[in-house]
Amino acid sequence: MTPGVTPAYTAGAGGHLEPAAARALLAAAEPDDAVTLGGCAVYALDSTLAAHPEADTLADRGQVYSTCAETAVVGHQYSWLGRLVSRTPAWFAPRAVERIPTVSTPTATAAAQVARFVATVLSGLSVVVADSGYAKVAFLAALVGLTHVCGLVRLASNRVLYGAPPPADRHPTTGKRRRRGHPPVHGAKFALKSPPPPAQHRPVTLGGTPAQLSAWPGLHFKAWPRLVGLVVRVEFLKADGTPKYRRPLWLFWTGPDTLALDVIAQMYLARYGIEHFFRFAKQQLGLLWAQTPTLAASETWVWLVALAYTQLLLARAVVVPTWCPWDARPRPQTHAALTAGQVLNAWAAFSASLGTPAAAPRPSGKGTGRQVGDQPTPRPRFPVISKKAATAAA
Repeated sequence: MTPGVTPAYTAGAGGHLEPAAARALLAAAEPDDAVTLGGCAVYALDSTLAAHPEADTLADRGQVYSTCAETAVVGHQYSWLGRLVSRTPAWFAPRAVERIPTVSTPTATAAAQVARFVATVLSGLSVVVADSGYAKVAFLAALVGLTHVCGLVRLASNRVLYGAPPPADRHPTTGKRRRRGHPPVHGAKFALKSPPPPAQHRPVTLGGTPAQLSAWPGLHFKAWPRLVGLVVRVEFLKADGTPKYRRPLWLFWTGPDTLALDVIAQMYLARYGIEHFFRFAKQQLGLLWAQTPTLAASETWVWLVALAYTQLLLARAVVVPTWCPWDARPRPQTHAALTAGQVLNAWAAFSASLGTPAAAPRPSGKGTGRQVGDQPTPRPRFPVISKKAATAAA
């Protein structure tokens, strides 16, 4: 599918797509040569905004904060989950996409996506990487008790965690507790602003930049003490050894403690591959181009973009790249080094050799238009849903 092609837009407006079948198709199309870190398959999770400020006939629009506009924007929010295939060039394999309804939250929708994803992972270890917005109970609860899937989330620098609770006082003979009440749930307070000495500390090089890694095991959140993990601090350094940034990078890891700290840091740094995918899908594949008055057509269009990008991902090893004299970077000699934009440029010539099962279009003249006296019923208008106003009214 080429962006802007009318039949694809018509299919999104009048066609039907089954999300379960699309998820199974994307799972089967996941490349076998996708990168692994520490023997783990790395998946990224994030959400993106589709602004519809003037679509009064489009249902379930809400006010979503936009980091680009630095204010709330009216539209829909979509949650994406996919595997990080490679970092240079950045390739991302979409696994699932779901619209976040206004009655839900990004973390709750992401938790449902992880629950469906866990059912498909039968062996090996997979890691779901998410930003600091997902370090909440609604999402963290989905990671408790998993054997083949673990989580890696970023923490805001002002978060507070807790250590293991102290043992309850028991009678030396009977074994009963001497005091009344529930045994303690939380241990010593762990504030990221003023942490105690780390259990692990080592210098590394991440992406050519020197860094210091520190780790504290056995910590949990106050709202969800059942999830115990490892807190990792990543401090990037300048050439003189001073901190490069004002705040360090804090990570919460729920996987095995035997994994090296530099591998955990590399997993999170690889998460930015999903940001490259968002930019390419918006600028080149028309993720935000569709303007339709129906909710089903809007969701179908997003799925079509995910399927179109997957076609480019699978075709990167078979297309013949076309080079321009003004290409600034050296031309890669292998197909593995092709970027998504280079594959898209070569797609037109490649797709012409594939053929199509569709019949040739029939010539058509001027449309007949509406019948005389036809007065279609106006589409219903839907208000913009504000969660802040609903909370204040309750």
